[in-house]
Amino acid sequence: MVRFWTGEDLRKVGSGHTGAMNVRRVAGLLPAVLTVVADAAKAILAVRLAEILGPQPWAVPVAATAVVVGHCWPLYTRFQGGMGLGSASFILLYLSPLSLMVLVAAFPLWHVVFRHRYRAAAATALTAPVAMWITGNPGPLVALGLAMGIVVFVRHIPLLSWC
Repeated sequence: MVRFWTGEDLRKVGSGHTGAMNVRRVAGLLPAVLTVVADAAKAILAVRLAEILGPQPWAVPVAATAVVVGHCWPLYTRFQGGMGLGSASFILLYLSPLSLMVLVAAFPLWHVVFRHRYRAAAATALTAPVAMWITGNPGPLVALGLAMGIVVFVRHIPLLSWC
């Protein structure tokens, strides 16, 4: 998207991440919105296909986790991807909107605790299985919350500067 809009390689400008936030910084709002729509479609389509084709109950959690891993470390960009928050959020919006609302409410609380947006995002990601559990999701979806939370947390480790 950015290469089309500006001619630049998104991995070499801004934060170097290929997610919508960096697209917004580098190319503007419209390319960022298009990136979000494409990321959402990619995530939801993969989960929907797993619902239809895969063995239940684990096909959806495995496919959804694979989507987030693929967003964070895509092969076609030499493992330089986004942070995983968008993909994980759209998966939760599709599978458990109430859990997503709990996490959206948790983020500002974590931000007050850590006073650092990346730490707050990482803590919110690790809160996902709790949100999935308290909103009444079955075990495989709670496990999905844990798996996606770990992936997003690991992706944020380089940005956490605890000192």
